[in-house]
Amino acid sequence: MYKIKNLTYLIQKRKILNNINIEIKPNSFLSIIGPNGCGKSTLMKTINRNIDIQEGNITLNKRDINNFEDKELALKRSVLQQSFFFPYNFKAIEIVEMGLYAYDLNPKDKKNILSYIIEKLNIEPLANKDYQGLSGGEKQKIQFARVVVQLYASCEKEKYLFLDEPTLNLDIFYQYKILDLAKELQKDLNIGICAILHDINQAYLYSDQIAMMKDGEIKYFGETKNILTYENIYDIFHVESEFVYSKRLNKEMLITTS
Repeated sequence: MYKIKNLTYLIQKRKILNNINIEIKPNSFLSIIGPNGCGKSTLMKTINRNIDIQEGNITLNKRDINNFEDKELALKRSVLQQSFFFPYNFKAIEIVEMGLYAYDLNPKDKKNILSYIIEKLNIEPLANKDYQGLSGGEKQKIQFARVVVQLYASCEKEKYLFLDEPTLNLDIFYQYKILDLAKELQKDLNIGICAILHDINQAYLYSDQIAMMKDGEIKYFGETKNILTYENIYDIFHVESEFVYSKRLNKEMLITTS
């Protein structure tokens, strides 16, 4: 389990994160939601050591996160960042294969893992294309495949997947395709997922827990059904909301309006 305690981060004396306390559990989907500039991505980057901890501490299974070697941590968690700049002209399949850098696999096992994930994500047509020639949405699909491959190959009992706006640049079909696969991985591989989502209906449909951020603080945190309420949504986003049951889809959805 990840435990984030008393985490504070300042830029020029301004608190970007203010006394954050949160847990990320295995086999659980946690969504972080909140308005632009509230500190979501800074929190994600701090958890994943992209920026240094200034105040507070982060532990993984009671061990300080800074005490892990990079390769050791790569076996336990995978990170899809909001942007991924790669200046070299590799094939898309070679980018996906980078998710296996921490593993000593024979060519047959490596090929089988890559083939399975590529088929699972319906990205066979992209596999042998030049990565630089792909659209923004296509690149996002390839990057998601890379982080999924990294965890799928791991034999760790507890694994974690961090997703910073995983549906960015994607059409509606593939947004749900990615979230469906993330949910499937959570259940099948005991993965703890922490995702930054902008669509609060998607957060409602997929999350076990919600953290609602405002002004660098986690204002509400807990089980989805207890946290995503009309009152909390209005407090964070200043919009009205309603939960509506669709008989045809056989599910309840969250809609918002001004």
